[in-house]
Amino acid sequence: METKMSQIGRTEYLQQMRERTAGRGRKGRGEILNGIYETLGLSRKHAIKLMNGQVGLGKRRRGGPRRQYGEAKRRVLKQIWLGANQPCGKLLRASLRLWLPFYEKHDGGLEESLRRRIERISAASIDRLLRPCRVAAGKRARLGTRPGTLLRTQIPVRLTFGEEVHAPGWLEADTVAHCGDHGGGDYVWSITFTDIHTQWTEARACFNRGQAAVLERVKELERELPFPILGFDSDNGGEFLNHHLATYFLGRKRPVSFTRSRPHKKNDNAHVEQKNWSHVRQLVGYARLEHPEQARLLNELYRHAWNPWRNFFCPVMKLQSKTREGARWVRRYDPPQTPFERLKASNKLDHEQLRRLEKLRSQLDPFTLKAQIEERLRRLARLSSRFPKRATSSPSAFPTPLALWASASAGLPEGPPSAEAQSAPPPRCHQL
Repeated sequence: METKMSQIGRTEYLQQMRERTAGRGRKGRGEILNGIYETLGLSRKHAIKLMNGQVGLGKRRRGGPRRQYGEAKRRVLKQIWLGANQPCGKLLRASLRLWLPFYEKHDGGLEESLRRRIERISAASIDRLLRPCRVAAGKRARLGTRPGTLLRTQIPVRLTFGEEVHAPGWLEADTVAHCGDHGGGDYVWSITFTDIHTQWTEARACFNRGQAAVLERVKELERELPFPILGFDSDNGGEFLNHHLATYFLGRKRPVSFTRSRPHKKNDNAHVEQKNWSHVRQLVGYARLEHPEQARLLNELYRHAWNPWRNFFCPVMKLQSKTREGARWVRRYDPPQTPFERLKASNKLDHEQLRRLEKLRSQLDPFTLKAQIEERLRRLARLSSRFPKRATSSPSAFPTPLALWASASAGLPEGPPSAEAQSAPPPRCHQL
């Protein structure tokens, strides 16, 4: 039976067995080998090699291929990962072909061997290399939807949820409240619009969520979208279920399909609910924004930097199937693609629209857009620090992006931003 023994004890025991074998015949050496096999739990061939001094008692190196990716690859991946807003390994692998040319433009060219290794790296290797860089963060949510009962019986419930959509133009819409930890008073709201087929997502900001203000943001969105709106699906909030929006969609020559989700069934709008987190909360966090100027700055951030950065340079995956195998659900997704690539592959754009989008795409730089996003967040944080906080507002349990910018900007001057910050924003993303 194998006996637990320290490394020193194993070495001393082996030396004693070697001394005992001196002058013994074949049978005696066999008995000693049997004892080594039972004591140390080694195979007979390994025991023979130990007795002959061909191998040592040190730990054997684990099998498998040697490491191919070192600190140089980690440094490149980390910078792209941070620039792309810390996606998972699968999404980052799909992003590399888009981001590597811009990385070399800003940080110099890569050696050909290093570039080839990064281009063929797997998603699992990316997750392994970036594991020390990942930081766990908490989140908390606040419900801000107030049911709208005025047109509830006139706006039908959508009966199917995405399976029948094979073209761009079918939108889901939802609102996100920037009210901090209490919902009283006036504050800024974000409105998220997501196309089901392409995952093209637009965000807009408005002060409060009055019916007229939401309608104005919807009109602004439709003017700038690269495709016409065919269907509009929302929750049961009063900012959507009202005569202003119903007349706008249903009173035209070709009415837009205007539907709503079932009450208290958030998964009916699963596409836009997910974007509320990835496109709004991950950018702004849970800070309270309670001034109209903050709504204007946030809307500029969405339109001129954040939306083009997400739609042109951030791949997304779509759920293809969800099956139950035993006690767990197995989800399968399609290959990661950017919303622009999905829109291009849909073949629903005319030649002129596609040419303008490709021209706009060639003029954008993801690292430049990311710098503009951070600069606008700093301006929003400076503005937030000038307004007194409500006495009923308690500090958040988790640091938010806007709170981090506010703390980083505490010692900065409150005057206009620098000349670099005042540089002209990139072209309008969707002005076709």
